[in-house]
Amino acid sequence: MPSTSQAIRVVLADDHQLVREALARLLDSEPDIEVVGSCADGDEAFKAVVRERPDVVVLDVSMPHRTGLEVAELLTESDAVPAELRIVILTALRAPELARRAFEHGAQAIVLKDDAFADLTEAIRSVVVGRAFVSSALGGAVLEAEATGRVLLSARELEVLRLIGQGLTNKQIGVALSISAKTVDNHRTRMMRKLDAHAVADLVRHAIQIGLVEA
Repeated sequence: MPSTSQAIRVVLADDHQLVREALARLLDSEPDIEVVGSCADGDEAFKAVVRERPDVVVLDVSMPHRTGLEVAELLTESDAVPAELRIVILTALRAPELARRAFEHGAQAIVLKDDAFADLTEAIRSVVVGRAFVSSALGGAVLEAEATGRVLLSARELEVLRLIGQGLTNKQIGVALSISAKTVDNHRTRMMRKLDAHAVADLVRHAIQIGLVEA
């Protein structure tokens, strides 16, 4: 999370130039937000995040080369981006199920494009302090309650949590899942943030509570 004296650094990705430029102007007009990258497709977005190391990336769902959800999943698996990165998904579709999928792919917020001028800045400010955000037209109250109440972990995070619960080390988990130990550590860091956990024992307790492992 950026310090109180620093602007929230944002990479923005949308394949519609006019939309992208309008949203960039909106964000740059806020004293605590700075757009450090503007991209037209999913591949560019991934490269910009690796290059700029922003606090937040805003991804349109429908983009060339990679969709926003594909980029979100790739970012959560990558060793090349900070574990503290927050992901906001933009969509034109009024589909609550898409919001659930966005959370499962590693996003912390989903914003309806029709409401972006009202919601996007709030979504960005919410995710940097660890709160989920969903535009109200997408059933925001219900989905935010789900995200807060059962803390939506991605499918990969659940796999890692299960193996942590079994007592495996980062290296052993990496071998089991064919990912690097650094990626495992990134997942561990994200889960600890999401769950407000302070030690591995807290993660193990959560794994037991949700039935991933037996006590």
